[in-house]
Amino acid sequence: SIPIFKVSVLGKMAGGDSVTESKVEAAETEPQFPSGFCVPVERSNGTLSFPAEAVMEPEWLTEDSKPRALVINIDDETANDPRHAVLEEEADMLGSASPTATAEQANLSYTADLDDDDENAPFWTAHYEGDKCRLSSILPPIRWLPAYVRTTLGKGTDEDKAAMGDLEYSLKGDFIAGMTVGFMLVPQCLAFALLAGLPIQTGLYASFGPLVAYALFGTIRQVQPGPTALMSLLTGQALDAMGLISGEERMAGATLLALFVGVASVLLSLMRFGFIVDFMSHTVMNAFCAAAGVTIASSQLKHLLGITMPRKKYWWETVWHLGMHIADVEGYTIAMGATLLFFLVFMKRWKTAGSKEKRREHILWRYFPTDKARLAFKVMKIIADLSSVISVIIGWLWGLAYRHAGINSVKLVGEVESSGFLFMLPGDGLPKSRLDTLIISALLMTVVGFLETIAVGGKFAAQARYDFFPNQELLALGLANVAGAFMGGYPGTGSFSRTAVNAMFGATSLVSCAISSLLVFGGMYVLLPVIALLPLAALAPLIIQGAIGVINLHEFEVAWRSSRKEFVVMLATFATSLGLTVKEGLLVGFVLSVLKTMQELANPNLAVCGRLSDNSFRDIRNYPRAKQFGNAVVIRMDARLNFTNARKLKEFTKRALKVREQRGDKIEYAVIDAKSINHVDLTGCEMLESLAETLHSYGAKLVLANLKGPVSKCLLQANVPKRFKEKGALLCTSMDAAVAIIEGVAPSELHENLDIKELVQRVDKASRYLNSALCQPALCKGTTHACAAMTPTAIGVKSRTVSV
Repeated sequence: SIPIFKVSVLGKMAGGDSVTESKVEAAETEPQFPSGFCVPVERSNGTLSFPAEAVMEPEWLTEDSKPRALVINIDDETANDPRHAVLEEEADMLGSASPTATAEQANLSYTADLDDDDENAPFWTAHYEGDKCRLSSILPPIRWLPAYVRTTLGKGTDEDKAAMGDLEYSLKGDFIAGMTVGFMLVPQCLAFALLAGLPIQTGLYASFGPLVAYALFGTIRQVQPGPTALMSLLTGQALDAMGLISGEERMAGATLLALFVGVASVLLSLMRFGFIVDFMSHTVMNAFCAAAGVTIASSQLKHLLGITMPRKKYWWETVWHLGMHIADVEGYTIAMGATLLFFLVFMKRWKTAGSKEKRREHILWRYFPTDKARLAFKVMKIIADLSSVISVIIGWLWGLAYRHAGINSVKLVGEVESSGFLFMLPGDGLPKSRLDTLIISALLMTVVGFLETIAVGGKFAAQARYDFFPNQELLALGLANVAGAFMGGYPGTGSFSRTAVNAMFGATSLVSCAISSLLVFGGMYVLLPVIALLPLAALAPLIIQGAIGVINLHEFEVAWRSSRKEFVVMLATFATSLGLTVKEGLLVGFVLSVLKTMQELANPNLAVCGRLSDNSFRDIRNYPRAKQFGNAVVIRMDARLNFTNARKLKEFTKRALKVREQRGDKIEYAVIDAKSINHVDLTGCEMLESLAETLHSYGAKLVLANLKGPVSKCLLQANVPKRFKEKGALLCTSMDAAVAIIEGVAPSELHENLDIKELVQRVDKASRYLNSALCQPALCKGTTHACAAMTPTAIGVKSRTVSV
């Protein structure tokens, strides 16, 4: 136990020699002579001692340097504390004067010794505590539905308001948003089924079950799951790779793929693998989405132009076939398709034109409603939000007019064979060959689908300031796809466009998902006969417009300006996705990103540092005024030290010494500032020992400064301090200690070793606290223990105290 005393030192303590030999850690003091400052005091063999550095500094001595008394004042508030007598007795053992000083001159504070009660843990363990597994965590409506009912009835509690964030529950908003998205989803899901090369009713099968499942298990309140353009493209390519041609085979393959995606998501959720998506870089995903958008748009040009063409595996085959048959363009089809595509793109551009001022300055939008408060603007906004539904209705009426005029060259969806929803065994009747291809595609789609959902849902959750849980999202998406698989659907995920519309129309909870599912359910039984007469040229613009939305060429420009390596990775991902398939493109991008990361780790930033006037150490390349020591060189590496870069650090250190010696400096110390190093592996430890030996042969010493706790533990476990001692090298927990060594005001070697050992002990103690706390239902039991758990000693804070 090391209580922390706040004392007032008015001069040099009697028996200064014994104090000089003190073997305790120097405190981070705040000398305010003649006021108080913090000193850690150690009980040893019945006596108290404190660091010599705390009282031996010249500016803290009186003019005559005569010994003065160490005054310890015990506040009246502590008189009833059981430690009072012990502390007062120990103060007498130091030979202090009677406690007559005021509280402003000196106060007594101490922290509880938590080793006596391992059931308690410091307050900081709460920062690392995961969500406790409860039934409401797996089935979120148990938690939010009662709050939803209370809020809609006007009886919401403060706890309900805190959980809602800035998005207050509203049944009206959920109803309007759910109905709007439902009307939008029906034509979209039909178009996406067409993109995947599946029977058109499969889009409805893939919508109803996932909507219901996500409403029960999801945590992002505005997400609308179901078929999307990207997942439809990946599904189509996976089925093409298996050689499935007939509608029955492709439908069986799609259901099995949805089951694999769902099971993979559930397993990743149970293993808490939500972090896996962090390994897919932002640049790779941008290039992947851009290539997918180009591929999707190209695949639908045949319906827009009226050209008959079988499904092609590669993008360039599609483009080649269209180019070779451009003379076969059907005029009536392109007139409808091009007009509807222009309408969709125009309305989207108008909706995202920006503020009133920007609209008035625009060359085109100035002629359209610009004031959001005006009725005309609101009406046009509704038209823009429902543009996909309006487009399909116009296309159906346009096709009807063609037929009445005797024009039958425009291709229709055709007869839809379905009497309602199906419940089927996924993969029933599918040949078992090439299932490995399907599994690989399922794993890829699991990651892509999760990324898509978190990207759009996380944005709206952040704006509304409510919490969501990535691992629960994996579970929700997995169960949604499993539900879709048993209902004859194919893989889906959170939709960018539908989620945005859902939020825009006032969705506040997943009740809107449930309402949308009811419209899909009704659409299955009411709309299918009507859909049979819908021209394909009315569905293709929906897909093309969605594909255009995911193409962001601006990211390529940003990558070119900021990082050429990132640009190369993006370009390789984009080119591979178009040359082969988007699956291979994503894999190539992932591999290149990993290789780039490894290359950067193997070639970290290495800097020679100098000291500024504020005693900080900065790179002399960026801070020319930083001064270097005449007898030392300070080096910093901005990376973890491991087998990939250990040799680079050693060579750079030797080169830095050589450069300084060529300038005529006699280098006695090579200081490695380790503040940016958070881990050292065995190769790094061996390199440091080798470097210490090499410098020792040169007549110089290696000083490793600013050591972090985990790094100190690695070094101690590898027995590096012992080998450093043999070579004259030193380990320091701060740069101040290293500077003292360089300037000849060095603390004892034993003192520094105790610093390292104590730091490692704190790391181990913190690990025990954390492991213990995360395995318990509560961090603290009782007020007294909770206060003790929050003391600075428990978390290794040296310069702060908690007054009792």
